[in-house]
Amino acid sequence: MLQDKLERINELRKQAMADPEFMKSAQAHADAIKHEYHPTPSTQRSKKPKTLSDIYKGYDFGI
Repeated sequence: MLQDKLERINELRKQAMADPEFMKSAQAHADAIKHEYHPTPSTQRSKKPKTLSDIYKGYDFGI
């Protein structure tokens, strides 16, 4: 019984892999996932760490 189900699933998988519309849809889905989880570096903002002189600029400590 389990073997029959596995054979049926494998046959359906082979049919899907032979369908060009399915392959195009699968590729579009994979691209969408890649862009969702791995954004391109140009979309990420790089933050420059603040120096102490930047943080305390404009303060007069009376020294």
